[in-house]
Amino acid sequence: MAATSAPVKRREKLRVARLRLAAQGLLTDVPRGSVPAATPAAVVEQLGLMQAQDLTQACWALGVRVPGSTLADIHAALDSGSIVRSWGARGTLMFMDPRLLRPLLSVTAPRMRGQVAAIWRREGITDAELEGLLPVVVERCGTAGASRAELMTMMSDAGSDTAGQRGYHLLMALSLTGELVQGRMEPGSDTRQLFMASSRWSPGMAPEPAAVDSVRALEDLVLRYFRSHGPATIADCAWWLGLGLTPVRAALKSIGHQLATRVLGRQEYHLAPDVDALWDEAPGANSVLALPGFDEFLLGYKDRSATLDPEHADAIAPGGNGVFRRTLVFGGQTIGTWQLDAKGKERSAVAVPFEVFRASQLTRSAAAMEGYLRFREFPGHVK
Repeated sequence: MAATSAPVKRREKLRVARLRLAAQGLLTDVPRGSVPAATPAAVVEQLGLMQAQDLTQACWALGVRVPGSTLADIHAALDSGSIVRSWGARGTLMFMDPRLLRPLLSVTAPRMRGQVAAIWRREGITDAELEGLLPVVVERCGTAGASRAELMTMMSDAGSDTAGQRGYHLLMALSLTGELVQGRMEPGSDTRQLFMASSRWSPGMAPEPAAVDSVRALEDLVLRYFRSHGPATIADCAWWLGLGLTPVRAALKSIGHQLATRVLGRQEYHLAPDVDALWDEAPGANSVLALPGFDEFLLGYKDRSATLDPEHADAIAPGGNGVFRRTLVFGGQTIGTWQLDAKGKERSAVAVPFEVFRASQLTRSAAAMEGYLRFREFPGHVK
């Protein structure tokens, strides 16, 4: 009979949370080769995928991992094609290394298509329509790119209905082929990207889909996940990729010798060996972070209880509406949220603690939020 799980002790949860800080490159003083990454592209390569449905917040998720960077640096990485954005897993827009796009989609796209199949049927989206649109869209995007609005007009002119959400679903369906990605920033915008024809714009997209070994691709994704997110469980990894437990278990069986494993509450946690070496003295006890909403530190796991007390979950995503607020993290624990107030051109960062902050917490959280204002090059202050 399989062993039942047992609760993980609070001190072990705290250890897990702090080691995740190290694995994700959120600590600047940890002696491991992967931290901190020197460039935005290196961060994305290390983490594999980064939640990016909110582009502005996703840019800060990179910025907080590249000390001293600015929003302009992240935009430059997007403009160069060293980072691309597309639907990567769970039907969610994500940042990724362009070299990972096609191997990733060989693993995740079938599941994503299955999840939206009923919607596409309701919208009357057919394979024949997509096959007819794809070369037209690729030609329109080319190496210069096209805005979403331009593609909507083009698809409408080609005879496709783009009313309501149908246009969005067409773009998603076309992107799941790997032939379309969001790349350069749209001129004059900080929140919109141009759609690019991936194979024409970025040579990093090779190999062609037919040459991808999806079994090896999954093994690489699972290894990359545990190296950059561990300590984590198989269930966490399966959730992250939007897959079932069985294929993730099979992949882990092949690559598990490259990882360390710890058993907590009769549950196995997998992690990089160099992170495991930090186990006895988990770093980050004094770390203070002002993280964006949707950050991998919280959303990279099915079970978030190591870093967020479940009683505060509704404060992070009110009503379970899928919109995650910015978080304040002390020593690996989420202890509040923060927000921006606008007054003219100025921005003020405001802490919203779950409980009243101690004086030291208030001072250090202010310093962390000021880091975001510098990243955005905003005139403003912290309240």
